[in-house]
Amino acid sequence: MNRLNNFAREKPEHSSMTTVSILGRLRMLEHVEILGNIGKELDGILYNLVDILSDDTRQSEINITSNDGEISKWLEQTFSSKQQRSITATGRFESIKAIIQASSFVNALQRQLRQHTKERLDVIFDLPADINKLNLWSFNIMEYSDPILLTLLLVFDAHDIISRYRIDIDVLKNFGRALTEGYTKFRPAYHNDYHGADVLQTTHCLLIKSSLLNVFAQIEITALLFAAAIHDYEHPGVNNNYLVKTRSDLALIYNDSSVLENHHSSSIFKLLRDKRFNIWSNMTIEEYRTFRSLVISLVLATDMANHASLVERMSTYFFFKETNGTTTVTDSKTLLQTLLHAADISNAAKPWPVYIQSAEKIMEEFFMQGDLEKIHYDDSKSTFDRESTDIAQLQIGFISHIVCPTFDVLSKVLQVDSLENTAKLISPKTTSTFPWQYDLQLNLETWRQISKEGDIQQVWLQRKPLKLNFQYLETYVEKAKNYLKKRSQQEVLLNRLPSV
Repeated sequence: MNRLNNFAREKPEHSSMTTVSILGRLRMLEHVEILGNIGKELDGILYNLVDILSDDTRQSEINITSNDGEISKWLEQTFSSKQQRSITATGRFESIKAIIQASSFVNALQRQLRQHTKERLDVIFDLPADINKLNLWSFNIMEYSDPILLTLLLVFDAHDIISRYRIDIDVLKNFGRALTEGYTKFRPAYHNDYHGADVLQTTHCLLIKSSLLNVFAQIEITALLFAAAIHDYEHPGVNNNYLVKTRSDLALIYNDSSVLENHHSSSIFKLLRDKRFNIWSNMTIEEYRTFRSLVISLVLATDMANHASLVERMSTYFFFKETNGTTTVTDSKTLLQTLLHAADISNAAKPWPVYIQSAEKIMEEFFMQGDLEKIHYDDSKSTFDRESTDIAQLQIGFISHIVCPTFDVLSKVLQVDSLENTAKLISPKTTSTFPWQYDLQLNLETWRQISKEGDIQQVWLQRKPLKLNFQYLETYVEKAKNYLKKRSQQEVLLNRLPSV
């Protein structure tokens, strides 16, 4: 027991460590008789090992080509930024391989501590879904009522967050209700409690099927999932550009910098000061300081102006170097931020029935802002005019320039088994374990088919509030499926041709 206490007091090095020394230190814990304390000690070790090597000071832009000049302008202004932010880097690893090897050992020990006989929360509270449903990429949160509480209970329980931090279930339920009230405060069409729950479920889904679950410390996983749940708390249904341009109180408070994201994180931590909602009351002072810092950095990274910089950093850290074939040192915070960003924009990467419901809601929220811009903007026309915006071109631009690059770089760093055993239309030559690859292709190709030969006027059932003609759109989904099937067959034939 003394050896465990001495190890806990030892300050981890800030220099890079080899795999051998990492595993050597961890194996000191193998013979400790009281296993109940191991999980906490291991997390402290791993968190220091997988610390930050981040540079948010780089200026990054995104080049957009679109048939619609207004759409191109919106994409460039919304998803790129020249603002600088300084982040201090500390701990380092020699390589991602060292992290995975060490953390796999950690994970094996932690699994020994799990209480396999504990009663399931979905049974205790008679929840309408269990965690197995939330594990699916095709899960549709819009089919359930009280989405925040449902996902909080199931996801937090699945990751042992409730037991690890001794969260009182009644306090968690109080927090879930307060979180729901914040999300629905301004009645936004899209950025409401369903969006918060959807991002939490999607983050969970990305996390559990990748080797990254073994890489991150418990405090990092907890911060990531909590940030996913609260990242748009009290969203007013308009974007940062609108708040800055109209000189809103929030823009003045936060000096025009990541206005909404600062408000989301600040407001949620104010809520946590009330003991009725403070689910983290049993964290140590050091744990809470680390947790709070991570959550704030993750929520601030959801500012869409950071998109181009974030994707660029992920590409830099994880792509193989052309010169020597090795990867650069990884950055756990950047990876956490990318997971949350991908989950935040993941609707277009979901199966069509899930995606199109979300697309209708986000477009209506855009048009509601456009209606307000016509009233409050004096010097220019609204960004989104519900009478003239080409929905097909908008979706094509968003998917091809924003969603696809994000999931492409994410696919390169995630080692994921199949997120669900669903047959996907892909070439046998290029078997993939990523379900979003086919969904992205299908959703993008559907809008291309509509733009090429469809009647854009028939896409609408009504303009205010926006109602899309799902039945009409479904005919182009089938056309897109046929197109992708033919393309896949052609690829198979080409792959079978003998090389010359």
